[in-house]
Amino acid sequence: MYSASMTPTTRIIDGVAVHSVGSGQPVVLLHANGGDHHDFDAIVGDLARHATVHALDWPGHGASAAVADPSACGFAELLPAILEELGEGPFTLIGNSIGGFAALRSAARRPDLVRALILVNPGGFTPRWPTTFMACRLFGSERFAPVAMRMLPRLYLRRRTPEVGSIRAAAVVASRDPSRVRTFARIWRSFTDPEHDARADARNVDAPVLLIWGTRDPILPWLVDGRRARKMLDRSRVVKLPCGHQGFAELPTQFINALDEFLELKIEEER
Repeated sequence: MYSASMTPTTRIIDGVAVHSVGSGQPVVLLHANGGDHHDFDAIVGDLARHATVHALDWPGHGASAAVADPSACGFAELLPAILEELGEGPFTLIGNSIGGFAALRSAARRPDLVRALILVNPGGFTPRWPTTFMACRLFGSERFAPVAMRMLPRLYLRRRTPEVGSIRAAAVVASRDPSRVRTFARIWRSFTDPEHDARADARNVDAPVLLIWGTRDPILPWLVDGRRARKMLDRSRVVKLPCGHQGFAELPTQFINALDEFLELKIEEER
C-alpha cells in the first residue's frame, strides 16, 4: 500500500482517529457507514506520492471512540472542527456515501476549509419515499443490523478485488461487535432525519466538484440518487464507473485516472 519511504502516523482529534501519510496538498478521505479508513487502501498509496493524505475513522468506526448518538448530520457537523485542527487547509475532500454527505455540507457551510470535492456515491440525495423509510428502519434495527452489516457489502460492492475482499471480511468482524452494530444501526436510522438532505447544500457549493458514481450500486442507484445529485450539482464534472458503491476499491486504476484528470484540470484553471 505504501512505499518504503512512507511512514503513516495516527492522531486523535475530538475522539476521531486520523491516519496520515505522504506530503503535498492535503487530501482527506471520508468513508461510508460501517467501514473505516482501510476502505481506501487501494488508492491511498498512489495519493500519498503527491499529497498529504488524512484518512478518518468516523466515531464508532475503526480506531475512533463511539459516541452516544451517532448520526449522518452529527458527523457532518464534526468534520469542520477536525479540518480546523489539522490546520493545513484548504483541503481536497474525497467522501463516500455518508462521507460524501459530510464533505458536501462542509464545502457549502465552511468554504474556507475546502479546495475541491470528490463525491463518490454520496448520501443525501435519496427521495423520501415510503420504501426509503422502510429500508432505514429495517437496517436501523439493532436486531437486524448485524445481518445488514454482512449483507450490504456483498450487494453493493460489485467487483472482485483484494480490497473488496478485505472490506467484506472486515464487515463480518464488525458485525460481531455490539458497539459497532449499535453505531451502524443508529446511523441508518438517522438517514430519515429531514436534515439529512444534501440538495440545499449542493446549490451553495463554490468549490470544484467531481462526482464519481458507480452505476451498479443498488443502494444509491445512478438512475435515482445519481441523477438527482447531478442535477443539484449542475457545475460538477461527472464520471460514471461500471461498479458498485465504492469505485476507489472496485476500480482503483480508473478511479485514480479520473481523479488525476480532475485535479490537473483544476490546476490549469487556477493559473
